[in-house]
Amino acid sequence: MGSFLAVVCIRVPQKKSLLFPSSCCDYCGQRLHPSEMIPLFSALRQKFHCSHCQQPFSSRSFWLELICGILFWLFLRDFHWLLCWQLFWLLSSLVLAVIDWDHLIVEMRIFLSTGMILLISGLFLVPIYWLHPLIVGSGFFLSQKIFPNSLGLGDLWVIGLWSLFLTGYELLQLLFIASVSGLIFFSCQLLRKKKPERLPFLPFLFIGLLILLIKNH
Repeated sequence: MGSFLAVVCIRVPQKKSLLFPSSCCDYCGQRLHPSEMIPLFSALRQKFHCSHCQQPFSSRSFWLELICGILFWLFLRDFHWLLCWQLFWLLSSLVLAVIDWDHLIVEMRIFLSTGMILLISGLFLVPIYWLHPLIVGSGFFLSQKIFPNSLGLGDLWVIGLWSLFLTGYELLQLLFIASVSGLIFFSCQLLRKKKPERLPFLPFLFIGLLILLIKNH
């Protein structure tokens, strides 16, 4: 699953097929053999270098595979539909977060498709707080008057959807964790004299969601 999500993060923003062409080295274009695509093991065995041209490759797939493995272990040790739903929520959010980190966009095709699945299945599994998106939207437009362009419209859609499944206190916790983690990252970048012009917010929203769901697990 982590390997597949890594492909999704790369190819969907580029509007490429998820099936074709098959996985290959980004440098020499050599098609990867099955033995070179074993999750976690192949990257470690090859020391994160292509076995054909010896060029280093990104460790992103490795980390996504590791994170997904940990999430599956945490949420599927005891099978329950609610835990499956929460796992799907986290995995879809992880993909959105990675794409936002790379391209500073909310990939709406992924958001709309996974959001529809979350909402329809969530109707049978969790309480739905229908008023929360209205409150979030009102807060957004108020904040724009005070801090213009402080939050993107795509981020608003994500927070609005997530607010359907969270109590008011949980939503505040989520936004607090996301804001603090974003502020910490921004401060670290300043210390390294690498002030970012724009800061993606979805990765920090994912951190907040992850902590919240694990805490309530």
